[in-house]
Amino acid sequence: MTLRWKSADRVALGIVALIALITFIAFFPLMKVIVLALSLAVVLIPFQEQLSLRISPALSAFLITLAVVTVGFLAVVITFNVLYQNMDYLISIVSSILDGLKPEAISDLPAPLSALGLEEMIDNLLLSVKNALFMYISTIPTLAVQLMLFILSLSIFIYSGPFLKSDFHAMIPDRSRKNVMVIWKRVYDTLYSIYIVHFSIAILTFFLAIPFFWILGYDHVLFYSVLCALFALIPFLGPVVVLAFLALYALSIGDFRAVLLIIIIGYPLLGALTDLYLRPVMMGKRVEIHPVVIFIGFFGGMAVMGIVGFILGPLLLSLIIGGYQIAVLELGGVPAPLSEADS
Repeated sequence: MTLRWKSADRVALGIVALIALITFIAFFPLMKVIVLALSLAVVLIPFQEQLSLRISPALSAFLITLAVVTVGFLAVVITFNVLYQNMDYLISIVSSILDGLKPEAISDLPAPLSALGLEEMIDNLLLSVKNALFMYISTIPTLAVQLMLFILSLSIFIYSGPFLKSDFHAMIPDRSRKNVMVIWKRVYDTLYSIYIVHFSIAILTFFLAIPFFWILGYDHVLFYSVLCALFALIPFLGPVVVLAFLALYALSIGDFRAVLLIIIIGYPLLGALTDLYLRPVMMGKRVEIHPVVIFIGFFGGMAVMGIVGFILGPLLLSLIIGGYQIAVLELGGVPAPLSEADS
C-alpha cells in the first residue's frame, strides 16, 4: 500500500488537523484521565477481540469495562474498610512513637534527639498529612467527574480499539509496516508490564506480609498486609515505608526483637525481593529493557508529569530504545544490546 498524498484533499486534512488541535487544547486538563484510560484499554484490546467473536462488540466492551470497574471498586472499598477499621490502632501507634521519642524518654542516649527537633518534625508531618487529607476530601466532586469520564473513555477505547487498530494498520505503507508493528508491540508490552506486573507484585506482597507479621507477633496482621500491598504499587519504595514506620514504633517501645526481624527478614522479603528483584526482572523480560531504565522511567516520569508519568515515563523510554534500534537497523548498522535479554 502507498499513501495517496498527492491525490488527497489537503484542505480537508488541514481542517481535520486543526479540529484535532483545538480539541486537544480544549480537553487538555483532562488529558491525564484520557491517557490512563487509553493505556489501560490498550492492554484490554486483545480480550475485546477474543470476546467479541462470541458476543457483540458493544456488549463485550461493556462487560470488560464492568469487570475492571468492579475489581477496582472492590479493591478500593476493601482497602479503605481495613484502614478505617484500624484507624484507632494506627493513631495509638503514632501516639506511642511520640511518647517514646520525648526528651525524657531518650535522655539516656549519647546524643539527645531533642536537639534535632524531632518532635517538631513529626508534628509538621502530621499537620501535612491532615492538610493533604482535607485537600483530597475537598476535591471529591472533581474526582467523581474524572472517575466517570475515565469509565466512559475506557469503555469507548475498548469498543473502538480493534476498529482503530485495523484502520491504522491499513494506512501504514507496506515497507513501514514491520517497523511500526515493532513499535506497537513495545507499546503493548510496556503497558501490559506496568499494569499486570504492578498488580501481581501488590498481591504477592500481601501474601508474603501475612506470615511475616504473624511471626512478628502483631495482632493486626491483615491491616499491615493491606498497607504493604497498597504501598507496593509505588515501585522501588513501597513496603519499605511501612517497615520503616514499624521499626520506628518498635524502637519507641523498646522492642529490639521486632527491629531485628524487620531488618533481617522484613526488608529482604517485602522490599528487596519484590521491588529490587522481581519487579524489574518481570518487566525487563517483557519489554526487554534494562531494569535501571525502568527505574529511571518511573521516577523521572512522575517527577516531570505527575501520576501520569508513572505510565508515560517507562513507555516513552521503551519507545526511545525501540526507535534507536530501528534507526540503526535502517541505516545499516547493528544495534548494541540494551537489555539483559540481549546481552
